[in-house]
Amino acid sequence: MTLFREARMQTDAGLVEECRAGDASAFDEIVRRYKDRVYRVVYRFLGNHEDAPDVAQETFIRAYGGIREFRGSAQLCTWLHSIAANLARNRLRDGSRKGRNQGVPLNGMDPADDCSPRTSAERQELEDTLQRCLLELPEPYRMAFVLRTFDDLNYETIAQTLGIPVGTVKSRINHARRLLRERLEELAIV
Repeated sequence: MTLFREARMQTDAGLVEECRAGDASAFDEIVRRYKDRVYRVVYRFLGNHEDAPDVAQETFIRAYGGIREFRGSAQLCTWLHSIAANLARNRLRDGSRKGRNQGVPLNGMDPADDCSPRTSAERQELEDTLQRCLLELPEPYRMAFVLRTFDDLNYETIAQTLGIPVGTVKSRINHARRLLRERLEELAIV
């Protein structure tokens, strides 16, 4: 690998250029860099273990097929999040997917980490309740909330990802927080 090519492979823009030139290893690097972030967003939005890997994989398949059309006007991660968000919405709307496992640990902690069976069971129950409440949010609020809360994207990046104004992003996130708080209060969680 030439020194120039090696340097280009360090940046997202360089990776995109290498992909366009036919270097499959450059796309492998894109997948390596962003697979966890894409998966996490899809996982939180869909709320189940079965569909998230499929949608994340489909995101990268679509990205690979569309890399030549990627203009670079947005960051690569924003473009990937947009693809993932659209695919997740489509999957959610697919009526044949209903009834899947909805349990998703919201804080990334494994209930098995605690040695007390009672504490572990209580934590899992709380996680399940929180995930159900998250899934009750209307789609537009949920996606903005998930991107901000679980992927820590800034408002501008979320606006680009969803194709909406920054003010709308802020409004949706605030509305999602209010709805979640109200629902958790109804359940006597907070």
